[in-house]
Amino acid sequence: MPQKPDLIITNADVLTIDAAQPNAKAVAVAQDRILAVGEHEEIQGLSGPDTQTIDGQGLTLLPGLIDSHMHLLSLARTTQELDCRADKVPTVASIAFRVFEWARIVPPGEWVRCYGYDDLALEERRHPNRYDLDEISPRHPVRLDHRSGHAMVLNSLGLQMAGINAETVDPVGGVIERDTNGEPTGVLFEMSGFLAERADFGRSRNKRKLGVTAANRLLLSYGITSLQDAGPNNGLDRWQSYRDLVDAKTLQSRVTMMAGTQQRAELLGGGLSWGSGDHQLRLGHVKIMLTMTTGALQPSLDDLQQMATEAAQYGFPVAIHCVEQEAVAAAAKIISELPPLPEGVPPHRIEHCSECPPELVNAVRQSGAAVVTQPGFIHWNGPSYRKNVSDELQPHLYPIGPLDAAGVNVAFGSDAPVINPNPWPAIYSAVTRKDREGEHFPKSGGQVGIRAEWTIRMHTLSGAQSEGTQTDKGSITTGKLADLILVDANPLTVDSEALKDIKAKMTIMGGKVVWEGR
Repeated sequence: MPQKPDLIITNADVLTIDAAQPNAKAVAVAQDRILAVGEHEEIQGLSGPDTQTIDGQGLTLLPGLIDSHMHLLSLARTTQELDCRADKVPTVASIAFRVFEWARIVPPGEWVRCYGYDDLALEERRHPNRYDLDEISPRHPVRLDHRSGHAMVLNSLGLQMAGINAETVDPVGGVIERDTNGEPTGVLFEMSGFLAERADFGRSRNKRKLGVTAANRLLLSYGITSLQDAGPNNGLDRWQSYRDLVDAKTLQSRVTMMAGTQQRAELLGGGLSWGSGDHQLRLGHVKIMLTMTTGALQPSLDDLQQMATEAAQYGFPVAIHCVEQEAVAAAAKIISELPPLPEGVPPHRIEHCSECPPELVNAVRQSGAAVVTQPGFIHWNGPSYRKNVSDELQPHLYPIGPLDAAGVNVAFGSDAPVINPNPWPAIYSAVTRKDREGEHFPKSGGQVGIRAEWTIRMHTLSGAQSEGTQTDKGSITTGKLADLILVDANPLTVDSEALKDIKAKMTIMGGKVVWEGR
């Protein structure tokens, strides 16, 4: 006897992202999988006495969106921390005042955690320092995280609790900013991993649970059903934290956790390798940070090759963080020289690929790497880029169209909490190349946007391909997981200016409604 569906969604404009059947009007779900995709009468005819029916009311049904590069637990922490983004605090003095107000309700000795400051957006156009914070927070250690996640500021008590003083040697890849006397100013670059081993920064299991609950609901409200945690220091402890959150049903979005390059061995020792886990939590690429923070490539080309080769030898693809042109070129070179990965393992990746002129687009294509990039940076940061990035480089920032035209598999991520994880402003900017002020980026010349259907693929099927889950996710296809979203407009037909305002009305995971909008 044919299997009867548990759920049918009818009267919907179904965009499947499946080339074999691009459009439909209804979908049937049995247990947590898609049973059938087709026309209204065909699918309705499968209904049984216990089948639940959802009337799509003419809304558009899409596969659940995949955020292929974010930092979930950092996003969760921002729900429990002081917001110091530029639209809230435009000056160093206003940051200090907000810290003072926050410290009044925090017991002495506990960390005051803040996030989101942007030195380039502050009126002073500089980083705050320990001296700005000391006078207003003498009894509280303070940590102020830069919006990029690549810098932070500690006050004097915070430096003391982290064991940082004039004698502290800069860690590999990190920089302790110092004054003319060699004393730390409190400004630290690329030192999150170093500090994680020295201080707990007031984290608690209860705070984490509250933060993840809020972040989980936010992601589901945007229609994000899967994400990839791109933390460069992810190890067994982070894996267990995710396992606990998933088992407690606190976290519903599906997570692929990247492995830190320094933590790969401990994960292997814990019995975990690429693809370990289940549909809710699985282990993905090895994340390697490649930066020019110190003025030279860090790690060096030789060290990068060793890290990537060792990861590949153990069956891990690598995901290399690359913003600067030099980093993109180095990553493409190293990836092109790596031995073939085992069958079924997804390609190596370049994360961000921010500065990428035409000759590097070709190098990336030849390397065989996938690219996970962030069109949301054009939306949110376009005005800042126009002020702070050279005219010569602006046309080559986040070249989504050229990469896609070259045949590179491009997927989208938000890098949240660096920017808001809402995918629709990012999709808008990928299509229009306009920023949050409605200005084309760059103002003259440079890139044009891409077609809306490509952006949806990059947030669904390409995202699944980038992590190796395309047989289970990324399209509305019979047999795949029933992760689906109803949105209030068809992104392929709506005016491009309205793309940024699209909203999810319902989010379904594994055939269960997990979020409904008003």
